Amino acid sequence: IYDSAAKRTPVVSQLVEVWQRRGLLRLLVIRDLTVRYKRSVIGIWWSLLNPLFTTAVLFYVFNTVFKARLSTGASFLPYLLSGVILMALFNQGLTMAADSVSSSAGILTKVYVRPEIFALSSTISNAINFFIGLIPLTLVLLISHQTPTWKFPLVIFVVISMTLFSTGLSLLLSIAYINFDDSRSLINILLLALQYMTPVFYPIDVLGPHTRRIIELNPLTSYLQVFRDVFGGNAHATLQEWLMMFGSAFFAFLIGFTIFLRQWPKAVAKL
Repeated sequence: IYDSAAKRTPVVSQLVEVWQRRGLLRLLVIRDLTVRYKRSVIGIWWSLLNPLFTTAVLFYVFNTVFKARLSTGASFLPYLLSGVILMALFNQGLTMAADSVSSSAGILTKVYVRPEIFALSSTISNAINFFIGLIPLTLVLLISHQTPTWKFPLVIFVVISMTLFSTGLSLLLSIAYINFDDSRSLINILLLALQYMTPVFYPIDVLGPHTRRIIELNPLTSYLQVFRDVFGGNAHATLQEWLMMFGSAFFAFLIGFTIFLRQWPKAVAKL
């Protein structure tokens, strides 16, 4: 029985309730995966083609026009594609999870369901799409005379960390979406700026010392460096970058769930 006056421990009580309704979480993940491509002719193949089309355009611009090169002599294409699919995991997971809370108002205002479960289902479904996106990345590696490294199973830690990171941030965004309609436009601008501040389509070692220091403070840089290191060997991730990835994931997750628990009673009244 739900008691709105009962005292709840942030994060712990929320995760316990999500676990108790894990069957619903599984159904929501399946729904997200099927509804996304319901009216699409090629369906889930967009998970393969979309990053390839984006990479093709960026590859032409930066490799042909700006003559982008890696200092190691490795092919630029796998480096670029890995950045594209990881940023897609973050951007889509973040915005879709934030939207999922407000778009589920019809359910949340009628029955008691923890709203965090909708955000979590969106980030998990995007994580599944990410693994599908590893197929074209593997093909691009092979075409570039490279192979996934022996460390590629460690990609699971990157995906788990990104899921925690984007889920925590999406809960904060969902409160902003409910309270301020203009926040969606502002977030799109911030995400665009963040993408340029992440070494997706430029090698980080070509930056000056001051600019490089700023780029390295971006948490997404650590995720990208670790992913490129463990999957294709197109970067060298330091221990500091591993720690920053894990630290930012758990910090965002804890802060997002804690603030959401406190703000939700006020936000739900505006749905």
